[in-house]
Amino acid sequence: MTTTPTTLADVLRQATDTKGQIADLARRAAGCVSQAENAPADFDFNEVNAERKAAVERLVYLNTVLARSNAVTTIEWKGRQIIVAEVIRRKAEISGEIKFLEGLTLRNGPAKTATGEYSDRGQPVYETVNWKSALTEPVRVKQLAALKADCSALDRALQTSNHGTLVDLEDPAP
Repeated sequence: MTTTPTTLADVLRQATDTKGQIADLARRAAGCVSQAENAPADFDFNEVNAERKAAVERLVYLNTVLARSNAVTTIEWKGRQIIVAEVIRRKAEISGEIKFLEGLTLRNGPAKTATGEYSDRGQPVYETVNWKSALTEPVRVKQLAALKADCSALDRALQTSNHGTLVDLEDPAP
């Protein structure tokens, strides 16, 4: 089997394409696994399933190449070298923190809140609750800006690495 020097960005594209191919083949296999007697099948199940299995093997190979490279390729981040696998994990955690902060309900000051009770005339009873948030909107805005900047910087570093890192990729069997 021959190998070709390939960027990680191309390996990622191939992995995405292969996932789509697997999904298409799985749908096709599901559609031809059973058929009415005396009716010709559009596709041969065994052939389609063999193609699907070969595509799954290719995807496992591509993901293994990516994982190995991500475990040894480093990127400078905030004055230290970290492996790409950590960059990917940090980016995911920062994205989670952004969603968390964006989803917080900040309440400050008085607000009428239903008590769950009703008056004699069937009207809801309200009480005034004085709210105080542990986080202010200006602080949240600053935190979100910093997190989004970090996420973008990690993404740029990752893209640069993926386009600059070469791996020897085995060519698929014809």
